Amino acid sequence: MKKIILNHKSYLLYDEIIKYSKELNNIKVDEYKFILFPQLIYMSLFVDSKFDIGAQDFYSSNVGSFTGEINLESLKSLNVKYTMISQYERCKILGEDKNDTREKLYKSLNAKFNTLLCVGEDKRSSRPFYAIRNKINFYLKNVDRSKLRNLSIVYEPSYSIRSADIKDIKYLKDIIKRIKNYVKSRYGICVDIYYAGYISNDNFKSIINICDGVVLGRKSSNISFINNLIKN
Repeated sequence: MKKIILNHKSYLLYDEIIKYSKELNNIKVDEYKFILFPQLIYMSLFVDSKFDIGAQDFYSSNVGSFTGEINLESLKSLNVKYTMISQYERCKILGEDKNDTREKLYKSLNAKFNTLLCVGEDKRSSRPFYAIRNKINFYLKNVDRSKLRNLSIVYEPSYSIRSADIKDIKYLKDIIKRIKNYVKSRYGICVDIYYAGYISNDNFKSIINICDGVVLGRKSSNISFINNLIKN
């Protein structure tokens, strides 16, 4: 089943998330699976949700004296099943580097979370796949192969996040296919590939047909947009 990842980022306030939760429950969808990534402070509201829940971020150390941080053990106690790592904002705005990403990836996979690893080129390139391949190899180096069954990859070309600059569907299909084939041949696993970039009513069907799902950012907090997306 194709997945629609709803990554709220920091857009909804408390009253809004309560209303959103009720309205999302009323959306009838059979062919897609919603996975909800609310703000960390609202996690407890979804302990008994019918949707699988993911964490936008977490601290890579275990339980301890880390003021203000949230660890994987705490997330697991709230029935959180997914994590997302190396999103654009975490790297470009909040300063997480490749070593931070790799550390979080190890911890998340070892704790048996379904782990979404974001990779993509920062700017247009004549050889985009090679930059993606190098990132994948860096992150997966020394990871126990048995842990990789819980890995998924999010193709997130940062230049297309806030604009319609995504080239064409044939281009996306080629990149997604090359990522999937490379991971299978190099690491012996078949991973789900999600697309995170500009999604609209016009391109949604074409994009979701060539991958295993999509990641919605700011638009995921808009119930009307989600409704229209599903209906169209």
